[in-house]
Amino acid sequence: MRLEFWKDTLNKVYKGTPPQQPIAIALTEALKTSSLSSIWFKRIISERISNMDDHQFMTMKDMENYAENTHSCILYLQLESLGIKDVNTDHVVSHLGKVNGITTFLRSIPFHISQNRLVLPAEITAKHHISQENVLRGDTTGMEDAVYDVATAAYDQLLTARSLLKSVPSAAMPVLLSAVSNARYLENLEKANFNVFDRSLQKKDWKLPLVLWKSYKTGVI
Repeated sequence: MRLEFWKDTLNKVYKGTPPQQPIAIALTEALKTSSLSSIWFKRIISERISNMDDHQFMTMKDMENYAENTHSCILYLQLESLGIKDVNTDHVVSHLGKVNGITTFLRSIPFHISQNRLVLPAEITAKHHISQENVLRGDTTGMEDAVYDVATAAYDQLLTARSLLKSVPSAAMPVLLSAVSNARYLENLEKANFNVFDRSLQKKDWKLPLVLWKSYKTGVI
């Protein structure tokens, strides 16, 4: 299994015996100047191994846990690469990682459906009487309501993170900016009445560079 390969590679890197593989060599070099905890890498790999088949999450909490163990861990590593060790920042990043993860699933719904998969949590689809078989046949009745519930969960995480921003050092801002594009997507999704198939959501956000610059300068996401 490909992910088992990365698990073995990671162990060898942290033992000081990296294989002659480009990423392993690059990580070994990075460890000479940054203190990157192996636990975050291992958590990402383990979570992906447990979700190799991209199965449907049973609950919203399951989706949030997946986002925490993948997207949030990436942000933790980025903080470590900047030498930032701060409990308040970790707290904010935990929430933003969930925003990134949940929103990524929302963005990917059209693709997953094209691959005969439905990634909305089962408790959400059951609540709105959505049948995976019907969706795959093109009947998207109830989808907007289901997407609304999931998007609301992501936005709640975003609001919590925003409420804590004043406690975060400015040096961490480059890491927090990863959530800006997803915050923009959630806003545009609302404008599209939570229709993930709306073509406007597939267009490039030409304002994003300006919004990122403004966020960086103001410290607001």
